[in-house]
Amino acid sequence: MLIGILLLSFVATALQRITGLGFAMLTAPFAVVALGTHEGIMLITALAVIASLFMLPGMWRDINWSRVAWIGIPATLSIVPAAWLGAHIDGAIIYLLVGVLVIIGLSAALFIQGSSEPVTHRGAQLLTGIGAGAGSVLAGIGGPAMTIFGVLSRWPVASFAASLQPMWVMIASATLAGRSWFMGSTLPELTWWMWLFAIVGIAVGMWAGQRALGKVKDRVVFGIVIVLAMIGAVLSVVTGISQLV
Repeated sequence: MLIGILLLSFVATALQRITGLGFAMLTAPFAVVALGTHEGIMLITALAVIASLFMLPGMWRDINWSRVAWIGIPATLSIVPAAWLGAHIDGAIIYLLVGVLVIIGLSAALFIQGSSEPVTHRGAQLLTGIGAGAGSVLAGIGGPAMTIFGVLSRWPVASFAASLQPMWVMIASATLAGRSWFMGSTLPELTWWMWLFAIVGIAVGMWAGQRALGKVKDRVVFGIVIVLAMIGAVLSVVTGISQLV
């Protein structure tokens, strides 16, 4: 099962290189089932940092640093109270709440997308950051909040994908610290060759995603982003239900 998760990181990295997100949303639910909530989220979060660091140099010129600051900083700051809250609430309930809220929020965003002006104000960016940070530390998925803002703001795909990478480095690093300090989470004890296997898989996945760039239309890419976010939300609900049962 663990090897399967490491292999899945290859696919997730390729998708993240194209869309900007998807790594944690695809891999976290499986890692939680295989390793438990604490070690599963810690592993995927650590791999997410590596994946985003690999991608940063090639995407640097498209990064919107203003949005990185207005979304990434609130996301990082929200992790401390969210981690404290997570230490006092049943993990299954957290997964259910996160999943249901994302499904409702994303559905609403899609419904109003074509009937309103783009939503780009600072308040929306702050709320996006808080949602992404809380979702990351509580359930290992911060991408849906970003997707909702991406839909409402009609963020150009290239800038959206690039700008998320420094945000993921910030959010994932803070998540590792927050979960370790407040929730007692630890990384699983992997052998050196498993870490090497994961890093190579991430590098190859990034190369595959890079090769696919320009061959997929922006509308299709954002469609994939929306589907990934919805899959992440549904898997979060399923994970919560399975833990309750």
